[in-house]
Amino acid sequence: MSSAEEFLQRMEKLQAAKGEAFKPLAEILGQRAAIQAERDAALAEFEERLAALNEPYGKAYAAAEKAGWTPVELAELGVEEPVKRPRGRRPGRSTAPKKTTPRTEAAPETRAPETVSPAVPAPAQESAGDAVAAAGFPSS
Repeated sequence: MSSAEEFLQRMEKLQAAKGEAFKPLAEILGQRAAIQAERDAALAEFEERLAALNEPYGKAYAAAEKAGWTPVELAELGVEEPVKRPRGRRPGRSTAPKKTTPRTEAAPETRAPETVSPAVPAPAQESAGDAVAAAGFPSS
């Protein structure tokens, strides 16, 4: 047998050993994927169940406020404010686009755009010690 054939045999044995060592890992990876899929499905179900309670919870919270409970008092009892949804359009409002007045044709503007300076100037770079001293704390 030539040295090239021996080399190929040793390489095949190494590859086979690596493949055998990977089998348990592949099996565990499959189990993990199945458990993660189960978890995701259960989590989605719980989220749906909680979402179904948002409206009645909001109504009960509003009723408690109407009966005299303040949001602070409710919070002290561990009651969270209900989830607030963005307000939709009011019924009866038109969705037609606004009419605009037609523009007369004019030459395009040629002036440069104006630059706006920030309302608050950027703070200068300072060390942490300078910031502590500026805040009125004694230095150590």
